[in-house]
Amino acid sequence: MTLAEIYQKFEDCKSWEERYRLLIQLSRQLPKPSEAELATLPEIEGCESRLWFQFQLEPRKVQAYSDARLMQGILFIVVTALTDKSVEELKSFDLKAMFDELKISPNLTSTRLNGLGQLQKWITV
Repeated sequence: MTLAEIYQKFEDCKSWEERYRLLIQLSRQLPKPSEAELATLPEIEGCESRLWFQFQLEPRKVQAYSDARLMQGILFIVVTALTDKSVEELKSFDLKAMFDELKISPNLTSTRLNGLGQLQKWITV
């Protein structure tokens, strides 16, 4: 699934409940790392869920996992965005703005928003 397809799916959602269900559906598309892989991924602090994330620009490699389905869906969107965007686009990429556009941010708790803020630090190019 491309980022454009994700945007279209969220555009079709009329309520937070529909967006929430879509996030849960997307969560199923993010592969779960093995225990060995998970042990090598940095854990992101500050989110209410456990969150692991690693981003490498060249060659492009993005790994992410959360123990919460909602965050797993959010991470699927993050991984898709980081995979789809060029290096130039990543220089000005703002996770919070993307989730505002998708109309997800207003319904996230402050600790989940904090987790997104921590992810933003990891993807600064």
